[in-house]
Amino acid sequence: MSLDIIPVMVDPQTLSRMEQSGQPLVVYECELQGEPCGMCLEGTISAVSAHLRRHGITGPDSAAITCTWSGCYKTLKKGSMARHILAHLGVKVRCSTCGVVKCRHDLLRAHINSSEPCHFAIADNVPGPGGYVIVPTSWAAAHMHQV
Repeated sequence: MSLDIIPVMVDPQTLSRMEQSGQPLVVYECELQGEPCGMCLEGTISAVSAHLRRHGITGPDSAAITCTWSGCYKTLKKGSMARHILAHLGVKVRCSTCGVVKCRHDLLRAHINSSEPCHFAIADNVPGPGGYVIVPTSWAAAHMHQV
């Protein structure tokens, strides 16, 4: 089995976090229209929010904003934009106890709160289909012999 190595640009904070954790990450190409940044971002609310700020998308969460991800052009509140982009990425969350998959954290939280066996579950991220796996140098060195 051969691995395709595709160079991707990732912000230094994401790379640092990945190297510190020692675990691979899944990142996605930014598809915001306008000034292309060429960066990849992690599929989490906090990472997407930080990336939006780098694009100058700031202001109150209640401000109306237009999504320009891959030509979407839907108008929504700025506070909902990161969650909306996760939907574009196809990122979902899975209950660690029963395996149910939801498209948003708030929906999984409602499941966990309403399902007695799942009260102590955690949310596992389920990567979307267009992501790239990036690996820390320590992980790559330790696992290269398995490929």
